Amino acid sequence: MNKQIVWTFTNKKQLSKPEFLDYVERKVFRTIRKYNMLPENRVITIKKSENINTQVLKYIIEKKFEVKFSNKTNISQENLSEIAEKIFSEILKGVFKRHIPINQPLYYLSDKEIELYAKLTNIKAKSRAKDKRIQLLFEKFMQKNPDLEHNIINAAAQLK
Repeated sequence: MNKQIVWTFTNKKQLSKPEFLDYVERKVFRTIRKYNMLPENRVITIKKSENINTQVLKYIIEKKFEVKFSNKTNISQENLSEIAEKIFSEILKGVFKRHIPINQPLYYLSDKEIELYAKLTNIKAKSRAKDKRIQLLFEKFMQKNPDLEHNIINAAAQLK
């Protein structure tokens, strides 16, 4: 049986479609559990948006919990790429802050992973707005260091 590979990690490990979907979902639920993001009533509220992060997050969370839309949210839809971009922007301004995943279940998932998940599950949504200046720098750096976004958030988490 020949399985079609949809994702390859930097360590060359490869995943098929079902393996990749499971990987993303487990990562979201593991992050929710690890950082105690589940409210007592087990209802997750997110801000209504056509943004890809919101749509993917809603799709995944609804597999186990109730999801409601509200302006008063208990979960953020920011992902790894968005957070890394924000941290890098702060660094360029001379601001060095510690960042830890507070109510951000997509904290460890990149734009590419979320976009592929949406494609594989037929979720139609708008891509997130990106800082073009930062993205140009990231593109150059990521040619040499594909794990740049992970490295940025890991370094920021270690700041005191």
